[in-house]
Amino acid sequence: MEIDFNASNKNLWKEIYDNENLHHCYNCGTCITGCPASHGNPPLLVRNLARMVILGLEEELLDDPTPWSCVSCTRCEEMCPMDVKPFELILAIRKWQSATDPTYIPPAIVDIYRRGYTQPVGVNTELRDKLGLPELQTISKQPEKLKQFREMLMKTPVISENDYMFMGGDE
Repeated sequence: MEIDFNASNKNLWKEIYDNENLHHCYNCGTCITGCPASHGNPPLLVRNLARMVILGLEEELLDDPTPWSCVSCTRCEEMCPMDVKPFELILAIRKWQSATDPTYIPPAIVDIYRRGYTQPVGVNTELRDKLGLPELQTISKQPEKLKQFREMLMKTPVISENDYMFMGGDE
Protein backbone atom coordinates (compact mmCIF):
# COMPACT_ATOMS: atom_id res chain seq x y z
CA MET A 1 0.00 0.00 0.00
CA GLU A 2 1.32 3.36 -1.02
CA ILE A 3 0.70 6.29 1.29
CA ASP A 4 0.42 9.86 0.01
CA PHE A 5 1.83 11.94 2.85
CA ASN A 6 1.01 15.14 0.95
CA ALA A 7 -2.66 14.32 1.42
CA SER A 8 -2.34 13.56 5.12
CA ASN A 9 -3.91 15.72 7.81
CA LYS A 10 -0.96 17.26 9.66
CA ASN A 11 -3.21 18.36 12.53
CA LEU A 12 -5.00 15.05 12.99
CA TRP A 13 -3.27 14.52 16.33
CA LYS A 14 -4.86 17.73 17.62
CA GLU A 15 -8.31 16.48 16.61
CA ILE A 16 -7.83 13.06 18.14
CA TYR A 17 -5.39 13.31 21.00
CA ASP A 18 -4.09 16.75 21.79
CA ASN A 19 -1.29 15.52 24.05
CA GLU A 20 2.25 16.72 23.36
CA ASN A 21 3.61 13.49 24.84
CA LEU A 22 2.31 11.67 21.78
CA HIS A 23 5.18 13.20 19.81
CA HIS A 24 7.64 11.72 22.30
CA CYS A 25 6.70 8.21 21.12
CA TYR A 26 9.72 6.77 19.39
CA ASN A 27 8.01 3.52 18.47
CA CYS A 28 9.92 1.40 21.00
CA GLY A 29 7.07 -1.10 21.28
CA THR A 30 7.20 -1.31 25.07
CA CYS A 31 3.47 -0.57 25.11
CA ILE A 32 2.69 -3.87 23.40
CA THR A 33 4.97 -6.12 25.46
CA GLY A 34 2.31 -6.68 28.10
CA CYS A 35 -0.75 -6.12 25.93
CA PRO A 36 -3.00 -9.20 25.69
CA ALA A 37 -4.69 -7.78 22.58
CA SER A 38 -1.32 -7.57 20.81
CA HIS A 39 -1.68 -11.33 20.28
CA GLY A 40 -5.09 -10.96 18.66
CA ASN A 41 -5.98 -11.29 15.01
CA PRO A 42 -5.44 -8.60 13.87
CA PRO A 43 -3.07 -7.61 16.65
CA LEU A 44 -3.54 -4.37 18.55
CA LEU A 45 -0.28 -2.49 18.00
CA VAL A 46 -0.60 0.79 19.84
CA ARG A 47 2.65 2.13 18.48
CA ASN A 48 1.26 1.78 14.94
CA LEU A 49 -1.85 3.67 15.96
CA ALA A 50 0.33 6.43 17.43
CA ARG A 51 2.23 6.67 14.12
CA MET A 52 -0.99 6.91 12.11
CA VAL A 53 -2.24 9.72 14.34
CA ILE A 54 1.07 11.64 14.23
CA LEU A 55 1.38 11.23 10.46
CA GLY A 56 -2.25 12.26 9.90
CA LEU A 57 -3.33 9.08 8.12
CA GLU A 58 -7.09 9.55 8.46
CA GLU A 59 -8.34 6.91 6.03
CA GLU A 60 -6.02 4.22 7.37
CA LEU A 61 -6.97 5.05 10.95
CA LEU A 62 -10.68 5.14 10.19
CA ASP A 63 -10.46 1.66 8.66
CA ASP A 64 -8.41 0.16 11.49
CA PRO A 65 -10.59 -1.97 13.81
CA THR A 66 -7.84 -2.74 16.33
CA PRO A 67 -8.56 0.07 18.84
CA TRP A 68 -11.76 -1.84 19.62
CA SER A 69 -9.87 -4.97 20.64
CA CYS A 70 -8.29 -3.20 23.63
CA VAL A 71 -9.24 -5.00 26.86
CA SER A 72 -8.75 -1.89 29.02
CA CYS A 73 -6.12 -3.54 31.20
CA THR A 74 -4.02 -0.33 30.98
CA ARG A 75 -0.73 -2.25 31.04
CA CYS A 76 0.43 -0.06 28.16
CA GLU A 77 0.07 2.97 30.42
CA GLU A 78 2.31 1.37 33.03
CA MET A 79 4.90 0.30 30.45
CA CYS A 80 5.24 3.42 28.27
CA PRO A 81 8.59 5.09 29.06
CA MET A 82 7.53 8.36 27.39
CA ASP A 83 4.22 8.89 29.22
CA VAL A 84 2.27 8.85 25.97
CA LYS A 85 -0.68 7.27 27.81
CA PRO A 86 -1.47 4.71 25.11
CA PHE A 87 -4.77 3.63 26.67
CA GLU A 88 -6.01 7.21 26.57
CA LEU A 89 -4.91 7.36 22.93
CA ILE A 90 -6.92 4.22 22.14
CA LEU A 91 -10.04 5.66 23.76
CA ALA A 92 -9.56 8.92 21.85
CA ILE A 93 -9.23 7.02 18.56
CA ARG A 94 -12.44 5.09 19.28
CA LYS A 95 -14.25 8.34 19.99
CA TRP A 96 -12.84 9.94 16.84
CA GLN A 97 -13.78 6.96 14.65
CA SER A 98 -17.35 7.02 15.93
CA ALA A 99 -17.67 10.80 15.60
CA THR A 100 -16.09 10.94 12.14
CA ASP A 101 -18.40 8.29 10.72
CA PRO A 102 -21.75 8.18 12.55
CA THR A 103 -22.59 4.95 10.71
CA TYR A 104 -19.42 3.29 11.96
CA ILE A 105 -20.19 0.09 13.82
CA PRO A 106 -17.16 -1.21 15.71
CA PRO A 107 -16.52 -4.86 14.90
CA ALA A 108 -16.41 -5.66 18.60
CA ILE A 109 -19.82 -4.12 19.37
CA VAL A 110 -21.58 -7.46 19.79
CA ASP A 111 -18.97 -8.55 22.35
CA ILE A 112 -19.24 -5.20 24.09
CA TYR A 113 -23.02 -5.60 24.27
CA ARG A 114 -22.89 -9.14 25.58
CA ARG A 115 -20.03 -8.82 28.06
CA GLY A 116 -19.59 -5.10 28.63
CA TYR A 117 -16.09 -5.22 27.13
CA THR A 118 -14.32 -6.60 24.08
CA GLN A 119 -12.36 -9.52 25.46
CA PRO A 120 -13.33 -12.15 28.04
CA VAL A 121 -11.40 -10.70 30.97
CA GLY A 122 -12.01 -12.31 34.29
CA VAL A 123 -12.47 -15.84 32.93
CA ASN A 124 -8.88 -17.03 33.26
CA THR A 125 -8.61 -16.85 37.00
CA GLU A 126 -5.94 -19.50 37.61
CA LEU A 127 -3.03 -17.05 37.81
CA ARG A 128 -5.01 -14.65 40.00
CA ASP A 129 -5.80 -17.53 42.35
CA LYS A 130 -2.12 -18.56 42.51
CA LEU A 131 -1.14 -15.00 43.35
CA GLY A 132 -3.87 -14.70 45.98
CA LEU A 133 -5.58 -11.85 44.14
CA PRO A 134 -9.32 -11.30 44.55
CA GLU A 135 -11.72 -12.19 41.76
CA LEU A 136 -12.23 -9.40 39.21
CA GLN A 137 -15.63 -7.78 39.58
CA THR A 138 -16.34 -7.36 35.89
CA ILE A 139 -19.62 -5.94 34.65
CA SER A 140 -20.66 -9.36 33.32
CA LYS A 141 -20.72 -10.62 36.91
CA GLN A 142 -23.05 -7.81 37.91
CA PRO A 143 -26.32 -8.53 36.05
CA GLU A 144 -28.08 -5.30 37.04
CA LYS A 145 -25.19 -3.12 35.86
CA LEU A 146 -24.86 -5.14 32.65
CA LYS A 147 -28.58 -4.64 32.00
CA GLN A 148 -28.21 -0.87 32.55
CA PHE A 149 -25.19 -0.80 30.24
CA ARG A 150 -27.13 -2.61 27.50
CA GLU A 151 -30.09 -0.25 27.86
CA MET A 152 -27.75 2.72 27.60
CA LEU A 153 -26.05 1.22 24.54
CA MET A 154 -29.42 0.63 22.85
CA LYS A 155 -30.23 4.33 23.15
CA THR A 156 -27.46 5.23 20.73
CA PRO A 157 -28.82 5.57 17.18
CA VAL A 158 -26.17 3.44 15.48
CA ILE A 159 -26.92 0.54 17.84
CA SER A 160 -30.71 0.86 18.01
CA GLU A 161 -30.91 1.05 14.21
CA ASN A 162 -28.90 -2.18 13.95
CA ASP A 163 -30.37 -4.11 16.87
CA TYR A 164 -30.57 -7.29 14.79
CA MET A 165 -26.91 -7.86 15.71
CA PHE A 166 -27.84 -8.42 19.32
CA MET A 167 -30.51 -11.04 18.86
CA GLY A 168 -29.64 -14.40 20.28
CA GLY A 169 -28.43 -15.82 23.52
CA ASP A 170 -26.30 -14.20 26.13
CA GLU A 171 -23.04 -15.68 27.28
